[in-house]
Amino acid sequence: MVPVPDLRDRTTLSVITAISVAVICVAVYIIWAFGAYDTHATGTVQFTVQPGWGGGRIAGELQNAGLIRWTWAFIFFENWTHTGDRLQAGTYVLSQRMTPAQIEHIIATGGALSTDITVTIPEGMNVWDIDHLLLRQNIITTPGAFSGAYHAREGYLFPDTYRVPASASAADVATRMEQEFTTRASDYTAQQIVVASILEKEARTADDMALISGIIAKRIAAGMPLQIDATVAYGWCVRTKGFAGSCDVTQAPLVTEVKKDGPYNTYTRTGLPAGPISNPGLTALNAAAHPTVSPYLYYLSTRDGSQIIYAKTLDEQLKNRLKYLGF
Repeated sequence: MVPVPDLRDRTTLSVITAISVAVICVAVYIIWAFGAYDTHATGTVQFTVQPGWGGGRIAGELQNAGLIRWTWAFIFFENWTHTGDRLQAGTYVLSQRMTPAQIEHIIATGGALSTDITVTIPEGMNVWDIDHLLLRQNIITTPGAFSGAYHAREGYLFPDTYRVPASASAADVATRMEQEFTTRASDYTAQQIVVASILEKEARTADDMALISGIIAKRIAAGMPLQIDATVAYGWCVRTKGFAGSCDVTQAPLVTEVKKDGPYNTYTRTGLPAGPISNPGLTALNAAAHPTVSPYLYYLSTRDGSQIIYAKTLDEQLKNRLKYLGF
């Protein structure tokens, strides 16, 4: 006798098959939805999250930008990781190669592009130089905003490269520079800082700085005027421009200015000038603290500034002036 098929078994098998297919389809869909939008994409997209956007708005904008397929995939991971309250505004570099989970993690952990700017203050800059630099970088908008407020800190603003927020002010920069000085140079005396500020203008190498430091010490001990043009130029800026605006010490009329007595005129007065004339770095500070003892009392720089010529006597110095400077 031929057995009659059990219709109940066939129905059960069909149901199981249908369920299996449905499960597979759902699994494939979920994997597809949770996967990267385009695993072969090569470029990147700058995506900006505006302040106040919640997870739903971010998900919608990501979908509109072609970075995720479905908004619910992003929201799922936001809820799964409980980071909805940590989604941060900013501009992010994203890619279609990223999954919704990866994108959610980047936005939740603040992996945005930095809006900081870099400010490099070279050794030997004075407050007017720094003021001009900050003006060029739009940190200040009015000439003298920095020099007028912080000229009393001349010499104590440590030259270095700083990263500051795009919204930084003159006060922010000054505070960072003062903090760096305290950290790295607070052991130097006030006199050493003045000498170092002069060395920044007089020499380029550590050896020359140390030699000139020794000459300065020797001339002060002998009661001789230092006769340093850089201090006179600084004094000209103080006298004629003040600190409320800009001034370029290289424009000082030295021929006439050396004859005008003042606290920075090291031709008419003995000893050091009234204060620092620039903001020195560690090389100059170290040279000021450790002067080289030598037989020299005089020096001059060649016209191109590439070499410093030393002399033991005034007669030798005058001969060097004629030879190297032509007068």
